[in-house]
Amino acid sequence: MIKDNETVCQKKYKTIVQLDFESNRKCMSTVVSDGSKNVQFIKGAPERLLEKCTKYFDKSANAAVDMSSQQRQTFLALIEKQAAQGQRCLALAYVPDAGKLSKVTAENKDTVLKGVTQREYANYEGDATLLGFVAIKDPVRPEVKPAIDHCRTAGIRVIMITGDAKSTAIAVAKELNILEAHQDEKECCFTGVEFAALSEEKRKQILGSEGGRVFSRVEPRHKRELVKSLQEMGQVVAMTGDGVNDAPALK
Repeated sequence: MIKDNETVCQKKYKTIVQLDFESNRKCMSTVVSDGSKNVQFIKGAPERLLEKCTKYFDKSANAAVDMSSQQRQTFLALIEKQAAQGQRCLALAYVPDAGKLSKVTAENKDTVLKGVTQREYANYEGDATLLGFVAIKDPVRPEVKPAIDHCRTAGIRVIMITGDAKSTAIAVAKELNILEAHQDEKECCFTGVEFAALSEEKRKQILGSEGGRVFSRVEPRHKRELVKSLQEMGQVVAMTGDGVNDAPALK
């Protein structure tokens, strides 16, 4: 069924331009055309994407309706509930006429977006209509928990650094015993922005304490700064990662 829908969409719409994912705005979008008008589809971190939405699609009304502040909070609470179960949440939205990119074509896209950085793509993703959310359960590999236990036995402290939402990261960290039962989440779990806002003295105090640590919604620069701070404290740091965003911290 999904494959059939994908085929229908590919026949109906032609991709015009893609605004690639960027870690600061935490979303990406694609502008497509059916031959008569452009439509922009956006996906990304729910809390960021909701900021771009002024409407949401009401299934019962079969129409887009204005999003009130109360409705926005309802959506955020729903996302938080899913994230707390260790699920990764992704929001989906669209801009019916592609907004500022309503006139972009395959021929003029390079001219229209000339000099626009990936971070500035956010200026081309506004006034969207929320379509819904997808909750994804990414099971922990069976070999991970024993590996972390071996690290602890060897005197190695494990710190989790992830781009996932804070609630998702905490749930996974508890499942893996990176966070132990006696630890206070407020003292050992931070988003990249929260940690960066602390004084250097406070950051080093947190990093120097015993027990696991969890850093969520981090950007490449946050990873680099975490490694740098630990090294300045005289600690030997081993950094692993499987994405291009991990490269700065691996230098």
